[in-house]
Amino acid sequence: MNILFVSTDYPKRGQPTTGFPNYLYRVSLSLMQLGHHPIILVSGDRDSHRVDHGIEIRTVYVGGYGGCGLQSLSYAVNALNKGYILNKKIKELLEKMHIDVIQFTSLQGIAMFYHGNIPAVLRLSSYAKTAFPDFQTYSVTTVKLMSFFERCSASRCNAVFAPSRKNAWIFGNDCHRKVKVIETPFVNDVQEYDNQYLDTCLKGKKYVLFFGTLYAEKGILVIAEILKKFLGDNTDYNFVFIGNVCNINGENAAQIIRKKAGEYVSRVSILNAMPHKQLYPVIRQADVVVLPSLMENLSNACIEAMYFERVVVGTDGASFEQLITHGENGLLCQIGNSTDLLDKLQIAVSMTKEEKTQMGKMARQRIDRLKPEYAVKKLIELYTYVIKNNKHN
Repeated sequence: MNILFVSTDYPKRGQPTTGFPNYLYRVSLSLMQLGHHPIILVSGDRDSHRVDHGIEIRTVYVGGYGGCGLQSLSYAVNALNKGYILNKKIKELLEKMHIDVIQFTSLQGIAMFYHGNIPAVLRLSSYAKTAFPDFQTYSVTTVKLMSFFERCSASRCNAVFAPSRKNAWIFGNDCHRKVKVIETPFVNDVQEYDNQYLDTCLKGKKYVLFFGTLYAEKGILVIAEILKKFLGDNTDYNFVFIGNVCNINGENAAQIIRKKAGEYVSRVSILNAMPHKQLYPVIRQADVVVLPSLMENLSNACIEAMYFERVVVGTDGASFEQLITHGENGLLCQIGNSTDLLDKLQIAVSMTKEEKTQMGKMARQRIDRLKPEYAVKKLIELYTYVIKNNKHN
C-alpha cells in the first residue's frame, strides 16, 4: 500500500523535534516494517526530495507571511497559504505516482483545500480548543480560528481518527461525526546513545525531570509554583527541564522557573531541546518524570518515559489516564492543581527503590501495547476500510 502523509513538519536528522513529527517518523518506520510504502509531503523553506532511513520525503517551499499585526490574522494567512500550496503539490504528485490513501494532519487545517478522488483520512494531531484552553499562548480569537480550520479539514476526509479518547470524543461531538481512536505507535529508533548532557550537566545528580516545550499549557506554571517547596523539603534532589523555552504572558518561561525556585535556583537546570540520542539517556537516569499538562493528545513524552520504566506523574483528565492507571504504572494529579501535584510528586520520590522498579516495569508493559504490530495494525485496517468504501472506486 502506498500512503501519502501530508504534513506541516517532519524531523530533520539528528535535530530535536516535537510530538507530531516524532509520530510521523515512527508510524512511517512501522509501516515500512510491515511492507508498506510511506511517502511524506511536507512544507518547508525550500523544495527538496530525499530518502531518510528508507522513507521518501518531498518538501515543498511555503513562504511565511509575517507582520500582519493580529495573531489571528497572521495564523489565517499562513495556514491558508500552506494548505493551498500543499494541495496543489498533491495534485501534481497524483499525476506521477500511484497513491492508495492520503493521511492529513489536522494542524492548520491543510486538508481544507483537498478535492481529490483518492480516499483521505485525517489524524487529529491536536485540537486547539482543548490544547490551548486558557488562552495564554494564543488569543481567544486565534484558538477559535484554529479549531474552525481543524473542523473544516475533517469535512474533506473520508475518516477521522485521534490517539486520545478524550479528544476524539470532543472533536467528534463538535463535528457531528464518529472519530476513531488509534493510539500512537512507539518504536525506539535510537541505535546508539550519546551521554554528553548526562555526563557534563547531570553526573552524580538525583533529579526530577520535565521534558517538552516550556509553555503554559504543558503545566510549567504549575511546576513553578511547587519548585521552592519541593526543593526545600527534598535537599538531595535537583529539578531538570529540557525543551524549547517560550514566553508565558510576555515573560520568558525559564525566568519564571528560576524566580520561583528562589534560593534553590542552583539546583534547577534548564537545558535546550535535544535529539533523542542525547535525551533518552537523561530520561533513563531520571528518578521521576513530571508532566502536568493541561491537555495532551496522548503524550509522546509520557510514552517515552514509561518505555524507559520511569515513574511518571501526569494529569488526570488530560489523556494521561489513557496510559496511566494511578498507583499501578504511574501517578495522576489534578489538572492545574499545584498542591495536588506536589503531593503526588512527594509520594513518587518517597517510594522505595523496589516500588519504583515495579511501577516502572508495569509502565513498560503498557507501552509494549503500542508496538507497530498492534497500533499500526489498526491504522492499516482504517486505510483498508476507506479504500474499500471510497465512492470514487
